Amino acid sequence: MFLIRSTFGTLLTALLLAGCADSNTGMTSDPAAQAATTAAPDPAALAGQWRILTLNGTALPPEAAAEASLNFDTATNKVSGSTGCNRLMGTYATSGAGLTFGPLATTRMACPPNSPEAGLLAALGSKTLTYQLSAEGLTLLEGTTPVVTLSR
Repeated sequence: MFLIRSTFGTLLTALLLAGCADSNTGMTSDPAAQAATTAAPDPAALAGQWRILTLNGTALPPEAAAEASLNFDTATNKVSGSTGCNRLMGTYATSGAGLTFGPLATTRMACPPNSPEAGLLAALGSKTLTYQLSAEGLTLLEGTTPVVTLSR
């Protein structure tokens, strides 16, 4: 009987200490809860020109990389830039860490076969992406997968 009470007492003490540790740190093992408590990036930090470095994990071809960019005007929520071949323009909206591009228009010059334009326009399409700002730059993600990386 003493052994059962001793084991139960030890187990209860361990659970109480574990509960105290979680409440003191505010940490949770639930990834969804962790994501919900992460602070959303400041949309004003999007302002200005960003060079597009990669699309779906692949570096842009050199001729496209020299021109490909997005320029965010945070006062009007308009975006402009280049696909690496054609100019683009349109609108965008932010909500928390979400970034949605409105209809995007482009000029219609003929592009080389290895142009990233179609892939870029598809990536920026009508779905909501998650954006992350860091010291390295700006990353646009679909779920947890980076689809476009940019730098200043």
